[in-house]
Order: sequence, then C-alpha cells, then structure tokens
Amino acid sequence: MPNTSSAKKALKQSLTNRSRNKHFSALYKENVKALEKAVKAWENKEVPALLAEVYSSIDKLSKKNIIHPNNGSRKKSKFAKLAKSLSLKA
Repeated sequence: MPNTSSAKKALKQSLTNRSRNKHFSALYKENVKALEKAVKAWENKEVPALLAEVYSSIDKLSKKNIIHPNNGSRKKSKFAKLAKSLSLKA
C-alpha cells in the first residue's frame, strides 16, 4: 500500500489509466477478430469497412500512447497485406 499522498495519487491514476487502456485494447481486439473472421470467410464486401474500423482503433491506440506509433504502423501494414491477399485470392 502507498504511504505518501503522492504515491496514493499515482496508484489511483495508474488504475484509471489501466482501465482506460484495457477498454481501447478490447475494442481493437474485437475489430481485429471481426476482420480476420471476414477474411477467412472470403467476404469481400465486409472487409473494407472492417479494415477502416481496425485502422481507426489502431490510430486511437497510438494517439493515446497505449501502443508506440511505429507499432501501430506495423499493425496497419500487416492488416493491409491480409486484406490484399483476400483480393488476390478472389
């Protein structure tokens, strides 16, 4: 347990930030699962909209410093390649 008032405040802030970070990370994971499910099912019509949602959630994560911007760019590139592979198969 924290002893000083600043340590108590830091604990409170870290718990708040952790819950906020978990919320945005959960949204990102939901979007990724939906995109991967659509790609596996070869649903060409749904993929562009889902890809836009994934890009949006990645941008939010990197903007809020939950992930590093380079990590966000790498993830966006990975999902673009995944969507492109679907268009090449069709």
